[in-house]
Amino acid sequence: MPKKLFEEIEIKPGVVLKNRIMMAPMTIQAAYFDGTATKEMIDYYAHRSGEAGAIIVESSFVEDKGRGFAGALGNNKDSQVKELRKLANAIKEKGSKAILQIYHAGRMAAPELNGGAAPISASPVAALRPEAVTPRQMMPVDIDKMIHNFADATRRAIEAGFDGVEIHGANTYLIQQFYSPHSNRREDKWGGSREARAKFPEAVMKAVQEEAMKQQAANFIVGYRFSPEEIEEPGIRFEDTMYLLNRLAKLKPDYFHVSMGSWNRTSIINKEDSQPLLEKYIEQQSDELAQIALIGVGGIGQRSDAEAVLDAGYDLVAVGKAFLVEPNWVEKVKWNEAIKDFADINEQNQLQIPEPLWDVMDFMIKDVKAEEEKYEQLKELQHAKITFNPGTYEASVEGHDGNDIGMKVAFSDTKILAIELDDQEQLDAIGTSVFKRLPEEIIAGQTLQVDVISGATVTSKSLIDGVADAVEKANGNSEALRVRSKEVVQWENTEGKQLF
Repeated sequence: MPKKLFEEIEIKPGVVLKNRIMMAPMTIQAAYFDGTATKEMIDYYAHRSGEAGAIIVESSFVEDKGRGFAGALGNNKDSQVKELRKLANAIKEKGSKAILQIYHAGRMAAPELNGGAAPISASPVAALRPEAVTPRQMMPVDIDKMIHNFADATRRAIEAGFDGVEIHGANTYLIQQFYSPHSNRREDKWGGSREARAKFPEAVMKAVQEEAMKQQAANFIVGYRFSPEEIEEPGIRFEDTMYLLNRLAKLKPDYFHVSMGSWNRTSIINKEDSQPLLEKYIEQQSDELAQIALIGVGGIGQRSDAEAVLDAGYDLVAVGKAFLVEPNWVEKVKWNEAIKDFADINEQNQLQIPEPLWDVMDFMIKDVKAEEEKYEQLKELQHAKITFNPGTYEASVEGHDGNDIGMKVAFSDTKILAIELDDQEQLDAIGTSVFKRLPEEIIAGQTLQVDVISGATVTSKSLIDGVADAVEKANGNSEALRVRSKEVVQWENTEGKQLF
């Protein structure tokens, strides 16, 4: 039976989401220096809650030295529960389930973000990134303590009123580091074989589930996020991921959440492999894994995108960036309204987006008023009547060797008649092509909107600018000429019939 976006889904006995939509976890870097949630953070999540089945709150570190970025949310001490409770309540009061992501950055925890402390990981192997610090290898006692930290963070999430936690086993953070053959070179029970490397993720999940049982939180959701592959060599390959997921499925988590930039992504390791990873997931899943809900994410902007995700085989959709520019995304798509791609530069307060997040989402921000004014100006220029003071005017062009070449441009009262360059041998064949072809195109189209010649970009632009200079000297409008459309070229076939 086809899955419908706006239908209830039971992800564990007694726990029902009102639809198949979640807001994906996105770091907004708005917590206090110690990780405590701020009012700004609470308002941001509250503003996007209500219609979605669940809101997944961004990664919260479970140990004080485990931050992966500035302004990170913390869940490592009991004093943070008070504000976490406000955050959970703000989401739940609107009508959405509240799920808190829990993680430790491991070797991705930069010292400058963690009081100068050296990062820790499965093995002393630095991450493949600029200026990465070699981490300290965790001792068995450190590993046991870290597992307890995840259990403790779960207890705090329950006390704060969250409906669940998502174990962050993706994005090259600590849990993934233990499973990766690149970052885990251990020779004890926590490393070596694939089976041994899987023990830490498995132990964390068991600890989280046992803590929920201990707290008598029968309806508490436990999810797990994973990255399907990593580019490191040696590194996690998709078959490794399926081994881990099939193993974790025996513990019966409530969902798995894939971490990808596009929900229908193919392999990042084998570029020639065109099979979507989702298809491989379905082919390689165990019977137990097939019973666990799978969340798809990445590239979901419109309702049609979300429906395509469900049709492909995912059980739920996690919407990310679209929620930034449209907090009412669920309500909008429910009524089949189109979702805008950009936020207006003046909407920050209206969208309740914290400053650090606003600064990094500049590629999603437009000055709508300025764009409209520019468009109106463009229309005016395209319809402007262009005239010249008849005559010949001099300008110059930068040649291939950087020297200026004289140029003369002749005008009638309404047209560019001729473009002549001083005789100067151009040894560069591409440069010579510029001086022949571009003048012909400018005169034929009576426009400066002509394509530059590949390999001679600087010379091409210099010639166009030179003609524009001559246009201004002839009292013409060079801006209008730069945007004037080319005339449509009509081609004829061998039978003399026009082709368009």
